[in-house]
Amino acid sequence: MSSSVNDDGAPLVVVLLEHAMHRLRAELYELSDTSFPGLRTRHYRTLSFLPPGGARLSQLTAASGLTKQAMAQALVPLERGGYVDVVPDPTDGRARLVRLTERGRTVNAAVRDRLAEVERGWAAQVGAERYAVARAVLAEVAPAEPDARGDGGQPDVQARSAG
Repeated sequence: MSSSVNDDGAPLVVVLLEHAMHRLRAELYELSDTSFPGLRTRHYRTLSFLPPGGARLSQLTAASGLTKQAMAQALVPLERGGYVDVVPDPTDGRARLVRLTERGRTVNAAVRDRLAEVERGWAAQVGAERYAVARAVLAEVAPAEPDARGDGGQPDVQARSAG
């Protein structure tokens, strides 16, 4: 093994990560096709930001990196599909609160299950110990940003670039 990074002609890490994300997206597209027609990774990602009690639009924009207008647009098909409710915030009538519906919670659980299945497959492919080390390294070099759930930065269902 070389002591330097990227000096042996091996694929750049960004290419490897893109290939892994492509495989994850393919799994999520299959989930959409079989269980949640019309949803794509960007929808799964948006749903993943919602804590159990809901969040204000401003919290979602901060967690997602989207503008308020872009987040509002992203919520339209989710509200129409019955995945979220957008209601006045009971603590501040000027603000809107976005809450998962039962259908939205079902989607989040299904996505987590599918991604866990993929990770179990990768662990089986390379060995549980090697996979655990690879995952720990990724968590260290690319820590998840805290999101609207306030869970201390636990990884989201979808990657930031998914869409």
